[in-house]
Amino acid sequence: MHHLVAVTTHTIELRQIHEINAALESGHHVTAGSAWVPDPVPEHAVLRYLEAVGPPSYPYIYGHFSQPGTDETLRVELHTAQVRAISHRLSLRSRIWGVGPDSIHLAGRESS
Repeated sequence: MHHLVAVTTHTIELRQIHEINAALESGHHVTAGSAWVPDPVPEHAVLRYLEAVGPPSYPYIYGHFSQPGTDETLRVELHTAQVRAISHRLSLRSRIWGVGPDSIHLAGRESS
């Protein structure tokens, strides 16, 4: 099922990505394990930043993770549950992703 999403919704999603990145830059840490990111990302790898790729209407969201003590990152596509877990771990108040309470448009897919 396809839902039309208001432009303001996309602005909110992109703003939330900026909020997550700002929290990560300020020293907060989220590990792959705490965000339910599966292999090949090691459980103790730390999220360095999020990246939105593609059209603002349905961007793919990628997380860049690295092992503690290294600068090399592993880029992996994130899904709704993972982005919600990241927001929760960072105690961000605005955690609205997509349309309605159950339908989320993230990483180019619709999920519920």
